This record gives sequence, C-alpha cells and structure tokens, in this order.
Amino acid sequence: MDDFYSLGLLVSRASIALSKSLNAAIVNEDIDLPHSQFIVLRCVYYKDGLSQLEIANILSKDAATIKRTVDNLEQKGLVTRTQVRTLKNSVCITDKGRELMPVVLRIAEKTIEKAFTGIKKEQQDLLRIMLDEIYTNLENKNNEEAK
Repeated sequence: MDDFYSLGLLVSRASIALSKSLNAAIVNEDIDLPHSQFIVLRCVYYKDGLSQLEIANILSKDAATIKRTVDNLEQKGLVTRTQVRTLKNSVCITDKGRELMPVVLRIAEKTIEKAFTGIKKEQQDLLRIMLDEIYTNLENKNNEEAK
C-alpha cells in the first residue's frame, strides 16, 4: 500500500462500506432503520435507560445528532423518552424496538461475516483489539490535553 492510503482513509472507507452494506441489507428486508438509527437503538437495546448525552459519548457523536436520531426512533415507536430529572431524559426501548432488534442484529451479523470473508478469526479479534486501543489512546490523549 502506498502513502495515499493512510490509516484514517482506510478506517473511514471500511466504516462507510460497512454502513452502506448494512443499510442495503436492512432495506432488502423491508425494514426502515438506517444505520445511524440502528446504532442508537442498539445502544438502548443493550443498556436501556441511557441519557442522550451518554449515547452521544458512547458513539462519539454530537448531542444534536443523537437528539434528532432519538426523535426519529420515537416517531417510529421504537424508543420513548422518560424525564429522569430536569434537563435529563432517559431513552428507553419499547416492546416494538425490542422485538425488532434480534432481526436487525442477525442482518448486521451477516454483514460483518461478509466483511470478514477470508480473514481468520484471530485476525478479526486482533483488528477489534487494535481499533479499540487506537480509540482509547486518542481519547486519553484528548482528555489530557483538554485539562
């Protein structure tokens, strides 16, 4: 690989390709749940009752984006907001959302399997570890610089 293909470019291309593939697979099953909504719904599926800010932090997205996404999920009847205290909402998955998630998670798993075609399990695990370490290193560095 030449210098043109930086780590950032490669990670970005892979992320976009995964998102496009997942969107296409979900649409193919006649489900209206874009990737941007899926990742938020997935958060509350596994950790029900998160605040919008907590979701934004987990996904490294800005709060306004998450608010709009939660608005869309709420309109679809997949989540509800419950006011926990002033200025803080808890986002909870509805029964409809809980029923939909296993279906969409199977679609996502098939998409990941396609992405990992020809890549050994050990390499897959190593990639996950390395990406998490890169994220952690940079987040720690950013937090130190912000102090």
